[in-house]
Amino acid sequence: MDNSSIGSFSWRWNATRIDRTQPRIVAPSDAPGRGPHPPILREIRNRIMTQISSAEMPSVEADTVPRGMISNLMSLTLMILGLLTTLEGADPDTTLPAAVLVAGPWMLAAGVFGFAGGITNWLAVKMLFDRVPLLYGSGVIPNRFREIRATIKGLIMTHFFDEEYLRRFFDEHGSQLTGGVSLEQELTALLASDQADEAIEAELELLKQGPMGMMVKMAGNDMLKVIIKQFMGGLVTRIAPVAEARLRDKAIDVPALRVQVDRLLEVKLEELTPEIVKGMMERVMREHLGWLIVWGNVFGAAIGLLSRTIAVHWNIGGVP
Repeated sequence: MDNSSIGSFSWRWNATRIDRTQPRIVAPSDAPGRGPHPPILREIRNRIMTQISSAEMPSVEADTVPRGMISNLMSLTLMILGLLTTLEGADPDTTLPAAVLVAGPWMLAAGVFGFAGGITNWLAVKMLFDRVPLLYGSGVIPNRFREIRATIKGLIMTHFFDEEYLRRFFDEHGSQLTGGVSLEQELTALLASDQADEAIEAELELLKQGPMGMMVKMAGNDMLKVIIKQFMGGLVTRIAPVAEARLRDKAIDVPALRVQVDRLLEVKLEELTPEIVKGMMERVMREHLGWLIVWGNVFGAAIGLLSRTIAVHWNIGGVP
């Protein structure tokens, strides 16, 4: 399968825009002046609607290992111990061993710089997911959740339900698909292929050049690709068995099928509230963000030790 099977990058919003003034989803063939909807597409539409309407969004699991909190507490403890030891060393009547008194300033330097690095990274993560009063630019994900929803839908429709690819696939493999398994395997393989990764990667690179560029860069391409593939995996599982049962029937209208999928995605994505979008992003990114805080403590402590080494070597006073 070559790159052309993934589909072009052009947007097709006008052809698939939903009329929000209607209380129900109206199929193209139900509009005035059109003929009756083909039974195949009607069945596909009803089955998919039933599955998607009853689906639940994945819940966010608790972080079993709060690495960031543990590393911050370790740096804070080291800072307090270093401060107490240094203050005790200033007392001429101290009873602490000489080795402890010598280690005090080093512990203080590592603790101060490590805690500063860790708490700064923790605050950056907090600002990414939550709105922090008086901090401009915080709450990036909740503030841009509509753009995230539109991005997910656009990537799915452009790369995995491209009309040209669907037509070619039905023409070449329609006579071989009879059991409701092959189409699902093909689409799943397409979703896991390098071509799909390249297509998603290219689209994300284009998004970085637009208004959403900062958000995409902060989330990371790998994280967004995982979210898109997770969303597509469940959709493929629901759609494939229904579509495969009727592949031999040449009455399948690919454009109408794309419109139905587009509208089903529209309905499903409308359920993505800011809290759910935040949870989806956090579910994928939590482990990596925890390590970001850990490494903030590590590199901060290393900088503190380097600063102390320079101060001791050149006999510079006033440097931790």
